[in-house]
Amino acid sequence: MYGSLLANVSPDRKIKETIEQFPQNTQAYYLGNKPVGLMTCWQNAFHPYSLNFAGYLAPRLTSVEQMQVYEQILTDLTAKAQKNHQNALITYDYAPQLLFNAIGQKNGFKLIRTTVEPQMPLKRALKNILIDTDLQLVTLHEIKKDSVMMNKLAQVSFSDYQKNHLANPVAKIPLSEWSKTIFTDQLEHAPLALIAAGQIKAYCFSFEDASQELTLGWMGAVKPNLLDQLQQQLLNWAQAKYQTLSGEFDSTDPLATRTYRKYAFNLCPVYETYLKELF
Repeated sequence: MYGSLLANVSPDRKIKETIEQFPQNTQAYYLGNKPVGLMTCWQNAFHPYSLNFAGYLAPRLTSVEQMQVYEQILTDLTAKAQKNHQNALITYDYAPQLLFNAIGQKNGFKLIRTTVEPQMPLKRALKNILIDTDLQLVTLHEIKKDSVMMNKLAQVSFSDYQKNHLANPVAKIPLSEWSKTIFTDQLEHAPLALIAAGQIKAYCFSFEDASQELTLGWMGAVKPNLLDQLQQQLLNWAQAKYQTLSGEFDSTDPLATRTYRKYAFNLCPVYETYLKELF
């Protein structure tokens, strides 16, 4: 439907992805009878206080036309957010940003997070480090047998998630819902957490997003060196089955950022998140 307007836009751009996901929420903008802009929006149940959207402006417009269409899109988005009792607009895409988001950066949208999803050969991440034998290493298979410890891990990881998303706050959800999110795809027999005196000292979720690829997910620790120990034990376990190591690392998560910098990951695109507070 919008093929001519988006003909030169890469398939991995957010606007192309989301107009397919949310066609019912997509709106076109015209100058005369020519489509020159697009907007689509959606809700994120985990982050309900901001309206998620993707916007697009045709690059051939004059600067006056750009601002005219940009302001119309922003007015419509603001009205939708206020109707939903949301206090911010949030958008994300790969750097460098397309025209709409580039204009947004000069008009109240602030960069709140960058995200990378790099890869590297798993064996290249293996290191020789000392392991504290006083710490108990547990897998999901083992922790399922201890409901108290399983709840502690859910509570700790949710608290960390909240701290890492202060700019776009997390909904007040039942712990059972969060538990379902984090444990559903966790590898059953992969090292998951280090425990001492009945407390979670470090955790690192891991998933198999692709064949022979181990992906690092949510992580946390009372001390960074304990996370190092856990990750090395995880990698040692994984090397028999996996060849590639990957992960999703947000700049708002200090331990995720540390992990990304610690290993020699390949260069990859940077995903940027921008937020504009409405009031």
